[in-house]
Amino acid sequence: MKNRSQWLLILAVFLAACNYSSNKKQETSLYQKDGLSFQLPKYWKVGKDRPIEGVDGSRFLSVSNNEPLAGEEFFVITAIDTINTLAETMDNLIEQSRVSYSKRNIEFGLLNQAKELTIGQHKTLRVDFETKLLGNRNKGSFTVFNLKDKTYSFVSSAEAKNVKEHTATIDSIIKSFKVN
Repeated sequence: MKNRSQWLLILAVFLAACNYSSNKKQETSLYQKDGLSFQLPKYWKVGKDRPIEGVDGSRFLSVSNNEPLAGEEFFVITAIDTINTLAETMDNLIEQSRVSYSKRNIEFGLLNQAKELTIGQHKTLRVDFETKLLGNRNKGSFTVFNLKDKTYSFVSSAEAKNVKEHTATIDSIIKSFKVN
């Protein structure tokens, strides 16, 4: 009887510990500059935030995960004046990526067709891709949406084994994305 009580106590502590961590809110920090703001998870840092050379009214941001022992995870945000449809912007991103990866002898392929998604308040278009180099696989996505006369594109990539968590991180950043 005493042994059974001990096992029940251990089970209760284990279940409480699992429940606590799943309900624990992830630490975030607010990135804010020149009217653009979004929430970044702990350890994620903006490396660059600058205009794109030769493109008026544009912006380029690179963001990476600096967590110790984390795999290579990053995303790039670009903002340009809205002149094309989301589908045309997506086609352009895919073609530029094909050329860029090909020049570096990295295999590149799409995993699905572009699909419309609503992420937070944003109606987006997303397509997933995979890259391979010497047995290393990364997966990522292109996500585009319009907001306040600009087209924003998120190009994200992570090690294939981390792609679900990475996609959830990107979605949470897009949900918090605001332009003033």
